[in-house]
Amino acid sequence: MLAVLGALIANGLITVLKFAAAIMTGSSGMMAESLHSLADTTNQVFLLLGLRFYKRPASEKHPFGYGKERFFWSFIAAIFIFGVGATYALYEGFQKLTHPHAPENLAWAYWVLGISFVLESGSIALAIWQEVKEAHHEGLTFREYLRESKDPTAKTVIFEDSAALLGIVIAFIGIYLTDMHAGPGDGAYWDGVASMTIGVVLAIVAFVLARSSRGLLLGEAATPKSVAAIRSAIESHPNVCEVIELLTMHLAPKQILINAHINLRDDLATDDIENAIEEIEELIKRAEPKVDMIFLETARESKTEEKEPIPQHIG
Repeated sequence: MLAVLGALIANGLITVLKFAAAIMTGSSGMMAESLHSLADTTNQVFLLLGLRFYKRPASEKHPFGYGKERFFWSFIAAIFIFGVGATYALYEGFQKLTHPHAPENLAWAYWVLGISFVLESGSIALAIWQEVKEAHHEGLTFREYLRESKDPTAKTVIFEDSAALLGIVIAFIGIYLTDMHAGPGDGAYWDGVASMTIGVVLAIVAFVLARSSRGLLLGEAATPKSVAAIRSAIESHPNVCEVIELLTMHLAPKQILINAHINLRDDLATDDIENAIEEIEELIKRAEPKVDMIFLETARESKTEEKEPIPQHIG
């Protein structure tokens, strides 16, 4: 929440400054950056909506709760980055390349880009600090956490701010080369090239974020590390002979649903089976605190039928 609020404030201020500079200079690169920042600001609102709605309790219509609201709004944010930021930046750059004209009053652009770089640096520093803290809490390195975390909100803020910093550098280079009158068209082409490059960067970021959110919306399993911990916890119970099948799915970044088919000893009475199930559920939650819902299907050892394994798909 803190990282999203920080990004919202920073991007809102940056958007106003960039639009003012784009109007004063007539620069395509600055206009592309303005739309980029507008998309980022709107996306922070989407992420806040996800953080607000996902906490709603389960209902008859949504018995598993609203945890996937986080994934949905992150997906919308990715689409918005592409639809508003990338598409317009590519269009603006194409227009500038086909009808080149040099921007003016470039001092405005330099000042705004400098201020924007400082604000974006502060925003991404806050997001990284929050994620490093979360990674240490889960016993992971920052890189491992980014790779394994199912929290699309944090990834979206970090990716957006990283793209914003890169976009500022690209816009600065384009304006500087234009200011130096380098290359064809007395340097005017560089402004269009910068705008199109920013559009490509935004399209890549949008694709990466959309792909990540898509997997979670479709019902992505827990990480191999979590699955292994859950399986080990079940198998550690003395009354469990075998784990026939173990299915997991993230309902929210820190909510995992489990459906397991386990093989119990033949000599257990009904009371023993009930006690064993309660103890197994407790072992699972100790091994992986993110587990929120558990569904256990039990069978006696002699009555277990062989099930077709679920094919593993990576990517």
